[in-house]
Amino acid sequence: MKKNNFKYIAILSTILILGCSTNNHLQFINQETNRLKVSFGIESSRSAFLSHFPKSIKNVNTIIESSPPSCPPTYKCSAQFGDVILIVDKSDYQEELSNLLSGEIAYKTSYLDSNIVINLLELRKDIFPVKKCNKLYINKLPIPYFESYDFGLGTIETKKEVQGELYFDYTHTIPADLQVYVVKAEAGDFWKESCNEKRPESLKEWQHGYSKGFAISENEDMLIYWTMIW
Repeated sequence: MKKNNFKYIAILSTILILGCSTNNHLQFINQETNRLKVSFGIESSRSAFLSHFPKSIKNVNTIIESSPPSCPPTYKCSAQFGDVILIVDKSDYQEELSNLLSGEIAYKTSYLDSNIVINLLELRKDIFPVKKCNKLYINKLPIPYFESYDFGLGTIETKKEVQGELYFDYTHTIPADLQVYVVKAEAGDFWKESCNEKRPESLKEWQHGYSKGFAISENEDMLIYWTMIW
């Protein structure tokens, strides 16, 4: 049975968090977030991928998932893409949200609109293709495939056998009112040492790049910080 490393990392992080006491839980999340602020994307010529994240996590009602790139010069070529997502209660971060909204916003959209939705796990293969993902739209900036993150609203499991190997995919229910804000995004191959990974030609100039921002759900009282590089 074959599982994707991204899912394994996300599940492992959740297990570690749930196994801690409240204080240790909060300390763990803050330590992990601060570590990622320093280490995420160091294989790239760009930096400060998590500069828009909150300075500190305020309570334990928080979800953090991370899947950093695994590529040179830190590692051998394994996965030259990665992301981080942090989900918090919006009502507890009104000051932080106000600062984000009053700052520079490169692009704003409803998630349900047509967008450049980057499905990182399908950049190199098409075992579980999603029709709306990895396609170029003019005058728009890339945003994450939010269905790959668990918001606690429900999940659909899909499995497929390919050449004798069993693959699993998990599609998570997202908030219906999700509004997405891109703080900054750039197209281009910014890797210090490129692994020349396969990328969908449909993305054209966005076959490589990075994007960071946040998303809001009023209905679910969620503030979602994210960054991704591919």
